[in-house]
Amino acid sequence: MSLDIAVTKSPFSKPSDKENFDTGRYICIDESDDLFLIVLEVPEIERHKGENRKDFLYRREKLFQENLTSKGYEMLGRIWDYFRDAFYLPSEVSKLLEECLEVQQKTRNELASSALKSLIFGCNEALKANSGIWFISD
Repeated sequence: MSLDIAVTKSPFSKPSDKENFDTGRYICIDESDDLFLIVLEVPEIERHKGENRKDFLYRREKLFQENLTSKGYEMLGRIWDYFRDAFYLPSEVSKLLEECLEVQQKTRNELASSALKSLIFGCNEALKANSGIWFISD
């Protein structure tokens, strides 16, 4: 299981040209956990007793994004679940890159740094192609 990184104008585009391609990079779950839980200190959000899955996921997404937005990482907050895709429009890639570079300067955590390197690589590739970026859970 990994979070693959693709450059694409839309999540509906096929990887077929210089604006729509798989970067060959990905983020492993351990890297994601270290980045979000250890470095960015997003608290683990537990399911309440009797809470249905839909309500839990909605609440988890909301709390995760609120936590990171309050720290100045709105774009990173959209990668709220390792098992869910996240798409960024071409106009959002620069902001995501800025957030990743800022976090990279603040961490010495090896796994989080690896995740950030992959994120930064993907952002740079998307910027070169004037395209968006899609994190695909597979």
